[in-house]
Amino acid sequence: MFDLNDGPVIRINQAGYAEGLPVYAAILTKGLVELKDEAGNILPFEAAPLKLDEASDDRVTVADLGQLKAGKYTLESPEGNRTLTVSAHAWQTVTNALIKGLYYQRCGCELKPEHAGVYAHPACHTAPATDWEDRSVQRRVTGGWHDAGDYGKYVGPGAVTVGHLLYAWKLFPNGCSDDLNIPETGNGVPDILNEARYELEWMLQMQRSDGAFHHKLTKARFAPFIMPQDDHEPEYLMPAAHCATAAACACLALAYRVYKAFDDAFANHMLLSARRAWEWLEKHTEDFVPYRNPEGVFTGWYGERTDQDDRFWAACELLAATGEETYRTAAEALYDDDLDLTQFGWADVSGMGALCCLFDLGETAGETLYTRLKEDFLRQSEETLKLSQASGYGTALAWDNYVWGSILPILSNAMTMIINALLTGREDMRNAALKQWDYALGMNALDICFVTGFGENRVMHPHHRPSDADGIEEPVPGLISGGPNNKMCFPQTREKLGENTPPAKYFVEETFSADTNEIAIYWNSPAVFAGAFFNSLEG
Repeated sequence: MFDLNDGPVIRINQAGYAEGLPVYAAILTKGLVELKDEAGNILPFEAAPLKLDEASDDRVTVADLGQLKAGKYTLESPEGNRTLTVSAHAWQTVTNALIKGLYYQRCGCELKPEHAGVYAHPACHTAPATDWEDRSVQRRVTGGWHDAGDYGKYVGPGAVTVGHLLYAWKLFPNGCSDDLNIPETGNGVPDILNEARYELEWMLQMQRSDGAFHHKLTKARFAPFIMPQDDHEPEYLMPAAHCATAAACACLALAYRVYKAFDDAFANHMLLSARRAWEWLEKHTEDFVPYRNPEGVFTGWYGERTDQDDRFWAACELLAATGEETYRTAAEALYDDDLDLTQFGWADVSGMGALCCLFDLGETAGETLYTRLKEDFLRQSEETLKLSQASGYGTALAWDNYVWGSILPILSNAMTMIINALLTGREDMRNAALKQWDYALGMNALDICFVTGFGENRVMHPHHRPSDADGIEEPVPGLISGGPNNKMCFPQTREKLGENTPPAKYFVEETFSADTNEIAIYWNSPAVFAGAFFNSLEG
């Protein structure tokens, strides 16, 4: 456990640093700090004066140590030292772990010891599910990933998770294509795609005969802290929803383009499903209502105020998949100034549509969907860079925006700046994105690595049922914590931290704290995107 009031005066990326990329460290002391190599030589580096970081109430500066050769280095100060490790492939292991973290979230199958090690367990949630609206209907819907620390499965969050993975592979294949020791390893398909397919196959089962997608498959209430195979309460197919249908449509149209090189029949199945979903959306455009949990249901809500962003993403992906003008017309009609193209989370997928237009469609997308969209994206992404520049830690998040799962907007902003760097070649964007990766791995106001299994001071007690119930000291590896949140907190969290704890330190490293320390598949996936990008630059 760490002490919020007595952390080290130097904060680093605890998973190491990559040779050939800038090395950043946060310094919280006015005293002399020296950088020494293994031979004891003092190396120069740049560090601005300390400034007040509004989010943490720390006086801090991020030092640029330059591009260092592989080896060990020490940052020395009278108040404490910190050892840095620089290597040629610093982040391949943690990126692989973040992908395999999704394997440990698999539902409906046995996790065997040869793949899961001590985290093996029997198959779970294999009984038929009941339709919430028509209790006479039962369907066997198995597979997919447990969404978060609970055992629910949700179409919209699953779709954006897969979307992040597929674009990571499309854009940076050499940064995320290692074998991961999962059941499908060695089948001729990169394991990142094998893992994504496990969710896609479940998603296809969530489509109704009329083309719409059920919003989620969950219990009426969250399970207690038991192992998944011990959770025998009935599962329900919850009502269909516009946003879930549009997000699934987009994801499946994207997946069609990725998997047709590996399995033409599977790819065609996904495109047909996407077309049917779009047809349903076209018939029901005017009757959109935000999803609400039916009376008596208390699992994750995932409601959205509009489906415009989801339908925009879907139209773009279908245009890329088919080239048909009807989808171009739809995408152009949906494109307006209300779309925030720098958003990549489940609640706003406008950025996913932008990814499709900028990198898959390119100039063929036309004046609106490429030329204007690119200008809008570059303009909006400048605001993201300003957030990083205003923060003492370089964190691209406003001091008053530490929400539930604050790791998502931080990593979403990393994606934004990565995309800007790809389009423009700007090193300031790339370097600011790198600071978000460093944040996730330890260069933050808590001095904690948010990825389980990594770092000298790492998350040990995530709000994750298997990690709590399996009797193993170390949590399931490769899962990323949601991080500080002072917006929607449990009373128990408020009682522990009070009202005066700064937002960037509003974090409880205990299992109860779903509000600050839960995990989620759609927090892992933007981290995979960032990791794959930086892996592709190493060396």
